[in-house]
Amino acid sequence: MSDLPAVPLKCLQGILDVVDVAVSCMDLQGRVQVWNRASEELSGWTREEMLGDTADRVVPLGAREERKKVVARTLAEGQAVGTYSRVRKDGTIVHIEMRMHLIRDEQGEPHCIVALVRALPGHGVSLTPRQREVLEYIANGRTNDDIARRLVVSRRTVERHVASILDRFGVENRAAAAAVAVAAGLAQPKATPA
Repeated sequence: MSDLPAVPLKCLQGILDVVDVAVSCMDLQGRVQVWNRASEELSGWTREEMLGDTADRVVPLGAREERKKVVARTLAEGQAVGTYSRVRKDGTIVHIEMRMHLIRDEQGEPHCIVALVRALPGHGVSLTPRQREVLEYIANGRTNDDIARRLVVSRRTVERHVASILDRFGVENRAAAAAVAVAAGLAQPKATPA
């Protein structure tokens, strides 16, 4: 393996930019060294804005102590996995699943930390105000006919909204959309009778 040529940096960046997982790499001082295209899409911050800066820019103020603990755990154990909140450039909070891995140099010394990030289902999804209304009704178990009556629109209009919501959430049915909406805090769970 050692006689293989080194992969050019431009090639590695190209590979990182085509994966659908947000990949970032930070040096041991927390400065961003790698920020792929999926990281830009998830955070709203460009590579140019992030390189050399700390990752604190994407961490809500109230979560920065937790971030320090996760980094410490990654340094101690070699990896850490969990769900966290991140703040987009526009101020929107996104809930994510993050896997952090410690990368060591040839001598086995800690070199950097790589973070692999995915938004949790429903987080970061943009819905129109009307779609949010329809989603709330879906989460409360309302039928298309009932939603149409309540919103004073046609059943077909409601069907189009429902199809768009399912598509944006990447789910196949209303129950899954309702579950994602509740988990993402986009809708209240269906009230259960007392």
